[in-house]
Amino acid sequence: MDLVTKQAQNNRKIPEAIFFENIDELISKNSIQRLMESLQEAYNKYKFMEAQLVKQRESMQNKLPEIERALSIVEHLENQKEDEVVDFLITDTIYSKAVLPKENKTVALWLGANVMVEFEFNEAKALLSSNKENASSNLRQFDEDIVFLKDQITTIEVNIARVYNANIRIQQTQQQQQQQQAK
Repeated sequence: MDLVTKQAQNNRKIPEAIFFENIDELISKNSIQRLMESLQEAYNKYKFMEAQLVKQRESMQNKLPEIERALSIVEHLENQKEDEVVDFLITDTIYSKAVLPKENKTVALWLGANVMVEFEFNEAKALLSSNKENASSNLRQFDEDIVFLKDQITTIEVNIARVYNANIRIQQTQQQQQQQQAK
């Protein structure tokens, strides 16, 4: 446990920011410079974590429609009544005609990392449904973590402002005392 954060209370083990209740007591035990450095370091860490989570959330948000589209295609193939002729994408601008026979009972799914695996329709639907549920769950978790991080960032920003204001108040008091002693 350090000066600015305490042990995590969430699933990702993100440390919780401590709200400084009594600034004067805290300043009497620690230098203002050390407090400001700790607060700034924590602020930068939280902003970095937030940026990473937002990136991961966007990536997951982009994967979800792809999974849903693949699931609908597998269902369409499973329910086809006759042979279908489709335009098959070869490259960005080149298509070829392909015939999908109605007797076909398998589909090849691109799993990533240059791996494609052939599944029966029910296995493919089970895998895609599971992936869809996991992606939705991860998206909800990212949203919760981003909200938690925004709260921590706000707490740190308030603490920075309070320490800064306390420092100005101390400096003004010291200046007044110096002026009175000079008289």
